[in-house]
Amino acid sequence: MISLVMPTYNRRATIGRAIASVRAQTHADWELVIVDDGSTDDTASAVAAFPDARIRFVREARNLGVTAARNRGLDETRGDFVGMLDSDDELVPHALATLLGALATVSPRLDAISCNCLDSRTGRFTGRGFDHDRFLTVPLSLDRARGEHWGIFHRRILGDRRFDPRVRGFEGHLWYRIHDGALWYYLHRGLRIYHREGGDRLSARDDYELYAQIFDHDPELLRLYARWSKRAFVRLVRTAGLHFLRRGDTRRLRAAWRALRSIS
Repeated sequence: MISLVMPTYNRRATIGRAIASVRAQTHADWELVIVDDGSTDDTASAVAAFPDARIRFVREARNLGVTAARNRGLDETRGDFVGMLDSDDELVPHALATLLGALATVSPRLDAISCNCLDSRTGRFTGRGFDHDRFLTVPLSLDRARGEHWGIFHRRILGDRRFDPRVRGFEGHLWYRIHDGALWYYLHRGLRIYHREGGDRLSARDDYELYAQIFDHDPELLRLYARWSKRAFVRLVRTAGLHFLRRGDTRRLRAAWRALRSIS
């Protein structure tokens, strides 16, 4: 079974589209865990319009943020494989079947299977860096992958690890950890439809602020970046440093400069 986690906040207008795309999957053994992060609109009624025993609706009493909602969703999952789906996006009908098909065509021991996404406006791939099916590693992904990709992973590589609530809106700090050393395969197919319209996307973020959060709160990830990819490490620390410079924070700016010099 595949468990899909869908955090949502005030998405009454789009969540029906996302749910319908999951229900249309040709692979029927799935569960959809929707975590309503304290919505103030009628999101609950929009979900109730889809009576399906495979859909579970979890409602938080107040808005705790997307990171907390994702963690709650992960705690609720029961499937062998797990994936995230934003409540304003869609899956193509054969998405789950295609991903799981790699277990038969590539290896039954795969820990993670990823794919590309399609821009809802242009129909073009949103992910860059790869142009054919291939095995992936974290260093290769950090060096080459850009844009939006998507995928599922086996819960054995997740364990009890969860998102750090202090680093809001950046999934990579968990994804890279659980994919490090995993048997990971990429399918060069667009299986998720990525909607960019709207200014309130849960995934929208300022990389300057995010990288500054990582620099402040996750020194272990910085060390891992330095081991995985010098280029990615430099990009992260430089971006955080620019954020500190914009804010006039000379103490943290000096710390970023020392971090850069440590691997030069």
